[in-house]
Parts: sequence; structure tokens; C-alpha cells
Amino acid sequence: MDAQRALLDELMGAARNMTEDERKSYREIKWDDRDVCGPFMVRFCPHDLFVNTKSNLGPCEKIHDLKLKESFEQSPRHDAFVPRFEADLAQFCERLVTDLDKKVRRGRDRLAQELEVPTPPLSSEQSEQLSLIEEKIKKLLEQIEELGEAGKVDEAEALMRKVDGLNAEKTAIIQPNSKITALIQEKKMELCEICGSFLVANDAADRAQSHVAGKQHIGYSMIRDFLSDYKAAKEKAREEARLAREKEDEERRKKREDMEKPREKREQSRERVRDQEREKSRDRDRDRDRDRENDRSRDRRGNRHVGYRNGRDNYDRERHRDRRGRDRSRSRSPIRRDRR
Repeated sequence: MDAQRALLDELMGAARNMTEDERKSYREIKWDDRDVCGPFMVRFCPHDLFVNTKSNLGPCEKIHDLKLKESFEQSPRHDAFVPRFEADLAQFCERLVTDLDKKVRRGRDRLAQELEVPTPPLSSEQSEQLSLIEEKIKKLLEQIEELGEAGKVDEAEALMRKVDGLNAEKTAIIQPNSKITALIQEKKMELCEICGSFLVANDAADRAQSHVAGKQHIGYSMIRDFLSDYKAAKEKAREEARLAREKEDEERRKKREDMEKPREKREQSRERVRDQEREKSRDRDRDRDRDRENDRSRDRRGNRHVGYRNGRDNYDRERHRDRRGRDRSRSRSPIRRDRR
């Protein structure tokens, strides 16, 4: 009935049985509605994996529609919604696997406690029989040793046959307990690490294959495989993003270095020009200082020469003045007048 209804919905639409008034208020459901199951759109819904098993999750509260899934796969927004739906599915699967791993750990602890199988104890009657047999065997062995020393080989061999018979009786008493222990060992359980189910160890191959092909085992295998692939893809995406960031940083660094190289060259050129200007300025200062020093030297030499000439002229003038004074005084003298 469900298959026929789905076929009619696909051919005639979900509103085929509605009246005109109902169709007016009817809103067609699309794949991106909140009522549509995202995990079913992108991969699978865990609710569909464990139907009629011990791990049944019950029906999914959201819509599962193959037509909507086909519409989603053909939509141009498919790639944009896949990460969102896969994240929802991974979150759901992670909760299931966490609960399952707790169950597996509890089962493993239980099996570890049952690993040591105690040997069933003997009854009191069996214990007395074993004690009598062991005592007889001990006495016979002592007699066999004495007969062997005495050289009575035939008699020793006859007693040895009696010891063998007693050992057979001893084994017959212990054998039932050994069979019980072997039966317990044969029924020993083991745990499936995939789905957490208990299995009989060394069971028949067809029963083991039946378990592997069961819904529960296949369902948890799908969940674990999806989580493994999802985590690997996320790790790969993070690694690629890291490499892309490093590459982008390297390209920016190279671009910055390429932009800074001309600037550095210009700065170096400017620094060379400034050094040259400073050198020229120092040269001009040195030349100016040297010229000033030369001027001062010439001034000192010139002052010394002028002072000498002035002093000589003053000396000559003084001598000439003195000579004229003496000549006047002589011309006014009476002796000179009388001479005349």
C-alpha cells in the first residue's frame, strides 16, 4: 500500500485527493523544509537501519521521500546543503556509536570475568575412590621396584599391568568432569566489536555469516564507516585549509617583500645621496676653515710688515725733527753771530 501510494503521489501529486478549498491552503513540501530528514537526503537515516532488531530506533519523525531526495540531488544548491546535512548525520551517528561503545566495554568486562572456567569439584565418593586407587598404585610401584632389584622381571611386569588398570579406573572417575569443562569451553561467548552482539565462540560458519549479514551488524558498520570517512574528510579539509593559509601568507610575504625592495632601493639611493651631500658639506667646511686659516695667517704676516714700516717712518721723522731743531738753535747762538 505504501509503495502504491508513493507511486500515485509521484504521478498525480500529493494533493490529488484534496478539494479545491484544501488545495488553496495546501503548501507543497520541498527538500529544504524543516520537516524533511536531512540525513536521508544526503546519505541514510539511522532510523531505517535497525527496523525489527534489538537496536530499533523507532520511526523517524521527519519526512523520507525519494522524490524529494531526487529533487535535492538535482538542485543547484545541493553542494551548499551537503555539509549541513552530513554534520547533522555525523552528530546523530556519534551519539549512537558512543552508546554502543559503552555497551561493548561492559560486555568485554563481563567476558573477562567469565574467562576463568573453574573445574567442577568431585563428589566425596569419587574422592574416596581416587584416594584408594592412588594408594594401591603407590604400593604396587614399590613392589615393582623391589622385584626389579631382585631380578624378577615377569612378576614386575604383571604388577605393572595392574597399575595400568588402576590408572584407567582413575581416568574413568575424572573423565565426566573433564567433559563438563570441555562443554563449557565450547559454549564460551565472544563479543562482536562492530555491533556489540554476543556470539558463540567457534560457532558454525553459516551462523557467523548470518550474523555478519544481519541488519544490526550492517547498520552499525554503515554508521562506523560513515563516521570514519566523515572525520577523515574533515581532517583533510582542515589540512588543505591550513596549507592554503600558509600558501596565501607566503604569497603575501613575497608580495610585500617585492613591494619593499624598490622602496629599500630608493631608501638606499637616498641614503647614498645624503651621504654624498654630507661629504660635500664636510669638504666645503674643511675648505672654508682652511681658507679662514690662510686669511688669518696672511693678516698676521701683513700686520707685522706694516708695523715695521710705520715704526721706521716715525723714527726717521723724529730724527729729522731733532736735526732741524738743532740747526735752529745754532743759527740763533751769539757765538755763531760773532763768527760771522
